[in-house]
Amino acid sequence: MYSSESVSSQIAAWVEAIGAIAAVIGAGWVAASESRATRRREERLEAGILKKEERTALATRTAALNLAILAPTQITDLHVQLKNEAWRGRVTRVSASRALLTTERMLTAFPLQSLGNAPAMVDFSRFPASLAIASEIYANLETAVRAADEANRDTIFDQYNKQMERLDESTKHQLDALRKSLNLELKDKAGHHG
Repeated sequence: MYSSESVSSQIAAWVEAIGAIAAVIGAGWVAASESRATRRREERLEAGILKKEERTALATRTAALNLAILAPTQITDLHVQLKNEAWRGRVTRVSASRALLTTERMLTAFPLQSLGNAPAMVDFSRFPASLAIASEIYANLETAVRAADEANRDTIFDQYNKQMERLDESTKHQLDALRKSLNLELKDKAGHHG
């Protein structure tokens, strides 16, 4: 009898051991399943965060470009006005410097570091300087026109118009460079950069 109890005990021990092993394997399987589910949730969350960061970065770059567009637009408008002989008589009465200064302040207040890359920051930072130069050209024109005889004013306008023309072209090139560094280049229908 001793041996049959011993066999029964051994069988019971084996059954208990197999049960314990099965419980460990089952727990491991459940844990692995939960781990995979957690990892998938984390990956979806991380993908969502990355997508949101990409949208925020695109919105920031677009805002920077839209703000920067004000500078060449105002400089071009001023250049067009200087070429317009009918408008020239208003130079001593209507100063464009305030509008330029307001835009210059908005550009200066933009958080450059939010652009995230050095070339874009450098390209963007040129626009306040361009507006400051335009303002100085215009202020010098106002002073020169006020001091000049009526007969000499056309020569003065031509001189300042040439300065404004160079600044206008330069600022347009700066805008193209900013578009490229922000990776917001415009493409025409043929797929060429415009």
